[in-house]
Amino acid sequence: MKERVLTALALIPIVLVAVFLKDAWAIDLLAIAIVCIGISEIGKMLRSDAWIYGGFLTLALPYLMPGDYMGNDLAGQTRTLMADAGFGRFLLGVLFAGLIASKPNLAKTPLAALAACWVLGPMESLISLHSFAPRAGSPWFFASPILLAIVPLWGGDTAAIFAGRAWGKHKLAPSISPKKTWEGAIANLLACVAVAIPLALWIGYPWPIGLTCGLAAGILGQAGDLFESYVKRKADLKDSGTLLPGHGGVMDRIDSILFTAPAVALILTMAS
Repeated sequence: MKERVLTALALIPIVLVAVFLKDAWAIDLLAIAIVCIGISEIGKMLRSDAWIYGGFLTLALPYLMPGDYMGNDLAGQTRTLMADAGFGRFLLGVLFAGLIASKPNLAKTPLAALAACWVLGPMESLISLHSFAPRAGSPWFFASPILLAIVPLWGGDTAAIFAGRAWGKHKLAPSISPKKTWEGAIANLLACVAVAIPLALWIGYPWPIGLTCGLAAGILGQAGDLFESYVKRKADLKDSGTLLPGHGGVMDRIDSILFTAPAVALILTMAS
């Protein structure tokens, strides 16, 4: 637990600086780093060469970021394309990651490259969120809509832990993640909504947008956690990596975000 807390204390400032800076370069660099590390961990979990093939996919990422640096009209078109492309790539990545996890003979084929979209697509979605309006704040720091894809998940995870320990009796998915309970899952969902609504109002969105984003976070965030647990269980692994003491790998830390970010990006695209 001590290692887990210390790692979180070290990571949170890095993430918050990248999110709150008005210029996009910090979030872009963070996204590229996450993609590169995530692909290597996906390759490990699938016991494939996905990281080799997936490395080529990361080359496309810098070319999908021009919206933050161009005029407003083009920026709007670009972020819409990124949100749509991010969601599509995410679905493709999850499909092939799940397929390869259940059929290991596919792990050494070029199809393994598509599993890299499991992390690539959501990072595109996060980058697109950085350019969404409305925004609150100063010319240098602002309330980025990215927060709607991250902060509710933190609240949901915390609520799930306490509710699961206090009242958890009914197992949610014992064959995949034995510690998760329905009581914890319900607390997670309610907490995500409770956090997302005031957060959306602070950023500048109406409360129904916050409600929708909260529901997406509460449902899809837990689905992302369970999906990664399924892939790891198929590979007989406890963690996706060892980079983050007390947490495991990067994929262990962002599994919920990967499922939530594409949905939040689409929600805000439709609301724009």
